[in-house]
Amino acid sequence: MKSGPVVATLLGAVVVSACATQFNAQSVRAEIVRQTGEDPQKVIVFNLGPVTMALARQVMGGSSKSDENLPLSGLAGFELAVFGVPPAALSGARPLDFSATPVRGWEPTLRIRDGLRSGMVLVRTTKEHIGDLVMLAGSDKEIVFARLRGTLSRELPVKIGEAVKSGNAELVRHELQAFTAPQK
Repeated sequence: MKSGPVVATLLGAVVVSACATQFNAQSVRAEIVRQTGEDPQKVIVFNLGPVTMALARQVMGGSSKSDENLPLSGLAGFELAVFGVPPAALSGARPLDFSATPVRGWEPTLRIRDGLRSGMVLVRTTKEHIGDLVMLAGSDKEIVFARLRGTLSRELPVKIGEAVKSGNAELVRHELQAFTAPQK
């Protein structure tokens, strides 16, 4: 038996399995267009990377020794996008269904659809913590996408999932804002 075809097959399998679905504001916008045939209305995008996160910690009064008490302590990156719902989705002609969004390389912790509302919460984990979390929720008013990267609590998907289950995208946005706001 020749090892060449076996090695090539194994390499192909590794490459394909390593290709996880990409999630960012642009890919979510493309998914909205794919499902409805229309561009979303009123787009707002907020993105914090490692440098901006470090600055945010300093502004909030965190130091390297004391910032584990801040909500942002384990967060290395945060992206939030809020989209207006396209008219075709509102009319029911082409409703959005984020629970049916194709996903590779992520562990779904929630997929839900109820009428015009739908959403999902996906994670990538390490042995100790969540390293990457994606949340996508849509209602009849707005669509909210969030991606959190870093050393995240294993409780976070449950809390975000409860907000998504409520079917209220505004509540989801509020929970995400509360998560990133300094504690008083």
